[in-house]
Amino acid sequence: MAAPQQLAFPFASLDFPGRTTLTAAEIATKLGCTEKHIMDLAEECEFPGLDLAGKDSSRRFVKFPIEAYRKFVLTRMTGPFRADFLRDLPRAVLEQLEREIKEALAS
Repeated sequence: MAAPQQLAFPFASLDFPGRTTLTAAEIATKLGCTEKHIMDLAEECEFPGLDLAGKDSSRRFVKFPIEAYRKFVLTRMTGPFRADFLRDLPRAVLEQLEREIKEALAS
């Protein structure tokens, strides 16, 4: 079950229940792309990960927090999915999002 602070993830087929971190290979398999593409997104700071390789290692060992994965998927939804996700949120959450969006636009 998701931690209380996590939003419900609307795509069960894309989720990793009970996981806290993921590898680029796992994400690539789930999203139908290459591991290199996921690592390129990490290099471009589009997909934050944790580089756990030792300081003298010539090879990267990156793990991605489940929250970063879910945010990545949610922020890239297209078409009606984007609006459907918002429609399912409780009114109080929508009002909070509205305040946060207004603050972000004002700055």
